[in-house]
Amino acid sequence: MAARIIYNPTAGNGRAVKVLEKIRPSVEKFDVEIIETEGPGHATLLAREVADIEDMTVISLGGDGTHHEVINGLMPSGKAIFSVIPAGTGNDFVRMLHYPESADQMVDLAFHGPYRWFDLGHIDSQYGQYFLTVAGAGFDAEVAGWVNQRKKQGNGTWVFIRGILYNAFGYRPQPMTIVSEDVTRSQNTFMIAIGNTQYYAGGMKICPEANPHDGTFQIIWVESISPWQVFPLLARVFRGNHVHQKVVSAFPASTLRVEGPKELWVHADGELVGHLPITIRTVPRAIRVRVGTVAAQKRPNRVHSVERKAE
Repeated sequence: MAARIIYNPTAGNGRAVKVLEKIRPSVEKFDVEIIETEGPGHATLLAREVADIEDMTVISLGGDGTHHEVINGLMPSGKAIFSVIPAGTGNDFVRMLHYPESADQMVDLAFHGPYRWFDLGHIDSQYGQYFLTVAGAGFDAEVAGWVNQRKKQGNGTWVFIRGILYNAFGYRPQPMTIVSEDVTRSQNTFMIAIGNTQYYAGGMKICPEANPHDGTFQIIWVESISPWQVFPLLARVFRGNHVHQKVVSAFPASTLRVEGPKELWVHADGELVGHLPITIRTVPRAIRVRVGTVAAQKRPNRVHSVERKAE
């Protein structure tokens, strides 16, 4: 079985370079081609070259932004098997995969571990983007844009917290309308998150009931709040109990149209992908993803860093 590693050397502010060097002895025993990306969008092109090969494993070595590009190259075909080796800023998608702590075991799983069928989200917009984790508009999209411009200044949850602090007092809630299953509703909105999986922004459990195997999103819609309400609410997001607050509406949907000011950004997997309005739909059982044995048995989530354990 052949494999291709699509490797983003800029991911994680250089972390990907260190990760590749640490795992190279384990990788070289496989029939694998390692290709380095040369700039934004290149990972999508590299994935598209092998998207129709059913026995091909395509491994994204980088962060969630790299994984986002790769999955958009593999879709809509969805024939190749998708796998990841985490080396980014947030590393949120890998939290769903339950990889082991050992770097060698993680590499083995990435190449020939068990797989599960994962749902994906799809944004019907000017660009037509698939996503793995969470999409949204409002405050979190503004933070995503800020973080993407400053990834060289830090990694992990801290860079997202800095983005939240910077934007909390400058962002103003905006009027948004959603249409879901023939129900239309409008309100002044702080943010709306559409979750295929639970986590974003380096471990924030924004959509705690999201499940990439059930054919639906969890929608988190936060109404207009003051800057002083932002920090207590976001503190609850790390535990996932923000959904019990009066300002938060949480509900499932398989399709959702979001309308609002056309200058508002939309993010997916932490990447800015366009502006409102958008229609988002689930793509059930879209692609096979290699997972750890715990994930294959549908048990709770856990995440490990290749770089941290390999040192």
